[in-house]
Amino acid sequence: MATNWSSSSGLLKLEEQLTCLVCHDHYTNPKTLPCLHSFCEHCLEGLPLDKKNETYYLSCPTCCHCTELPEEGSRAFPVAFHLINLKDIYSVIKKVADPQQVTCDNCTTANATGYCKDCSKFFCTECDEVHKKWGPTSSHQLTSLDEVTAFVSSNPQLLSPVIQEATLTCSTHNKKLKLYCETCDSVICRDCTVRTHKNHEYDLVSASYTKHCPELEGSLNPVKGKIETLKKVLSALTEREGEIRERGEGVLAEIHEMVEEMINVLHQSERKLTEQAKRVIDDKLKVLSEQMKSAEMSLSLLEDVEDYVEQSLRTGNPQQVLKSKKQMMERMSEVTAQINVEELLPKEKADFILSKKMKLPFHIGDIVSLQQCQVKQIDRITSTGKSFSFSISIEEPDSSLLSVPLSSLRCSLVPVRKGKPIHTTVTTGTDPGVYRIQCNPSASCTHIVKVQVLDVHLDDTSLVIPFNPYLDNIIPIYCVAELIGPWGIAVNDESHNIIITEHWNNCVTILDREGKKVKLLGGKGGSGNVKFPSPRGIAITPDKCILVCDNHRIQKISMDGYLITSVGEEGNGPLQFNIPAGIAISPITGQVYVADRANHRIQVLNPDLTFSHSFGSEGSANGQLSYPRHIAIDSQGLVYVADSGNHRIQKFSLDGQFVAQFGIKGSGPGQLNGPFGITIDTGATGLVYVSEWNNSRISVFTSDGLFINSFGKNDSTYQFYHPYGLAFDKAGFLYVCDDYNSRLVVY
Repeated sequence: MATNWSSSSGLLKLEEQLTCLVCHDHYTNPKTLPCLHSFCEHCLEGLPLDKKNETYYLSCPTCCHCTELPEEGSRAFPVAFHLINLKDIYSVIKKVADPQQVTCDNCTTANATGYCKDCSKFFCTECDEVHKKWGPTSSHQLTSLDEVTAFVSSNPQLLSPVIQEATLTCSTHNKKLKLYCETCDSVICRDCTVRTHKNHEYDLVSASYTKHCPELEGSLNPVKGKIETLKKVLSALTEREGEIRERGEGVLAEIHEMVEEMINVLHQSERKLTEQAKRVIDDKLKVLSEQMKSAEMSLSLLEDVEDYVEQSLRTGNPQQVLKSKKQMMERMSEVTAQINVEELLPKEKADFILSKKMKLPFHIGDIVSLQQCQVKQIDRITSTGKSFSFSISIEEPDSSLLSVPLSSLRCSLVPVRKGKPIHTTVTTGTDPGVYRIQCNPSASCTHIVKVQVLDVHLDDTSLVIPFNPYLDNIIPIYCVAELIGPWGIAVNDESHNIIITEHWNNCVTILDREGKKVKLLGGKGGSGNVKFPSPRGIAITPDKCILVCDNHRIQKISMDGYLITSVGEEGNGPLQFNIPAGIAISPITGQVYVADRANHRIQVLNPDLTFSHSFGSEGSANGQLSYPRHIAIDSQGLVYVADSGNHRIQKFSLDGQFVAQFGIKGSGPGQLNGPFGITIDTGATGLVYVSEWNNSRISVFTSDGLFINSFGKNDSTYQFYHPYGLAFDKAGFLYVCDDYNSRLVVY
């Protein structure tokens, strides 16, 4: 729809169109960018430029379109003729808005009475006559001021073509631009046709305008279509904005209403909790009040008796005192006998606390008696160097967790054996009601965990600190005696049983976790049908059967002592053995690794005990072996071999490729002498434990062979005498077969 520029709103609209968005003033020499946005030439010259590959670019202040700056600068951009035309139209409209104030553009003194459409000038009567008679302007279109006013009021935009045709001249020849060059797509004068546009196709501007206007108008159709579409989109966005705002106001109102309801519920819960707390407080204070009355009455009675006796002694003569002595003695005896001070001690404690339960919408907590709460250990103990940590929780009678302020919680560990309480550091755990306890115990043994909340001691719980080689004082938890030649050992974590080969008793013994003998397999009076001439190494299969290295063979038996299968015979070929000593099962492949001691090699069997491959040969070079005694496999699948004759530990890949070795013969720190047994703490630290037959000690190394500690040799109470097999359970406890002391030592 065309704008009525002559109206007040139209003038404002026109003035807005004539205002530059950069300087906010009327356009001065406006230029049009390729994006069709226009700005003053001096405004474009003041815009920041970006330089890329020796070329400068400017960004349109309206749409941010990036435009290459011509070499001539901003003046090379095309003139925004539509803005110049609008500016002229604006000037005409402003003049004709008050015809009495329009002066002649020629003499500038008399009032204008007419207007020349060709010159775009107002003339008075006299100048108008001269304009008509003067040859160059005699053909110009002249009209009266009244006609101009009416014309502008009804169709002011029609002034634009007239103004354009009258004002555009060739910048080179100063001639009117009356031709259009089709070849160059530009407006030219007649002189241009014989020079720069020679042999080009051209036509009159009017004819070309008639020809190209439909093309331009046709090209506008997609633009107009997009405009209509975007208007619909904007309308939809506006509508959606209204929906969102309306919905948002509704949600905000619902939130406010919900919060008001929650506040009411909280106030109700506050009243209930307050009443509950007051009942607990009143009940306890009532008991204490009655106790106080009884104590006060008893105190008054005693003071009366005391006062009477003391007054009698101070004021009475001997005859009077002695005469009343029996009565006073009987009364004092009667009063002291009837008053039981123990019964008057406070029966009530400040042992109640607020249990917060904010997760429940209509129940925010309870008043809980601490005497009814229990301490629970909720995860296994972990160690870092000499420091241990574990988590505890405090459970309410309904098994929910009680959260208390850290400042009110105290925890200490007391060794069951003689020892001072161990200070702990308490921090909050990952969940509400869970607390992390850190401590530095001096020994691995059973400890009593003492927890105090406020001034109330909760029931004690026990905790066993597992073995830690970094401790200064390494003391066993207990020992199992009366074992005859304990050599191999394995732990069944599911049944919590310890399985040992008694080499000199020709049997396999099963113990419970406390060390009590549960079952004997083989040997004299043993269960099942299995027989062992010389049992040594032992392992537990994934299907919970037992593999035993026996005299030149491997026997697979059930937990009840019945033979399932037996493979091997004496020799040095595949599935032939010469005193097999140690055995281990790969947690990755399930294959069985056997230390074939006198054949100086490791034989690898498949899970069904068929032969897979072997590696190693007699010698002292890397990968060679001398009487290998035992095997351990870590969580990465590396095979550790106790190479006893070479006094070292060798590491191999699962397929038998040499990886590394550590240890040399000797008795110093990190040296080995007769390494017979080996195990790895795969559940926690990954440290390697080696039993030394000749040094009668256990040495501890990292997986890379770095020495950590040794123990058992210089301890007069718990000294080893030729230790052999050793193993860890999942809880981190270490079991050592102390062969010549005929016992199992548990750390």
